[in-house]
Amino acid sequence: MSTNLVLKHTLRFIVLVLLQVLIFNNIRFLGYVNPLIYIWFVISFPTGVNRSLTLLVAFLMGMVIDIFSNTPGMYAFATVFVAFARKDLLQLFVPKDMYANYEPSVKVLGLPIFLKYVTCMVIVLHLLLFTLEAFSFQHYWLVLLKTAINSVVTILLVLSTQKFK
Repeated sequence: MSTNLVLKHTLRFIVLVLLQVLIFNNIRFLGYVNPLIYIWFVISFPTGVNRSLTLLVAFLMGMVIDIFSNTPGMYAFATVFVAFARKDLLQLFVPKDMYANYEPSVKVLGLPIFLKYVTCMVIVLHLLLFTLEAFSFQHYWLVLLKTAINSVVTILLVLSTQKFK
């Protein structure tokens, strides 16, 4: 990665972590809505970057959010899992003739493909987080409700970021 790209992604990392811990973690509309905008970093991370580096950066992002959210390892686990699944999800949705090094976005993938990709990433992230939070399958309806509500809000936020990209 060039110096400009490293700087761009470092700045994006810092801004998204700050937005998440200072603003979005304090939004508790109706007790259920807690959008996870930080996942946009993992969603839009360049595909040409080594998978190990992607997982390391996802782990660091998750741990920083865990530290500020007082959630021991939940965000780190869910973020690393989603970062690991990202390549396979992209291969599932993106045509084979697509070039290998790109930043997933509406502009590059088109809205239908990008929406499928983002929806899968966000639902998996929320499902993992809320299952870990409940630490039981006893309240699975509540986990599914929180996953559905938060996923819709997070997907809308991620789509709104595409205007600024």
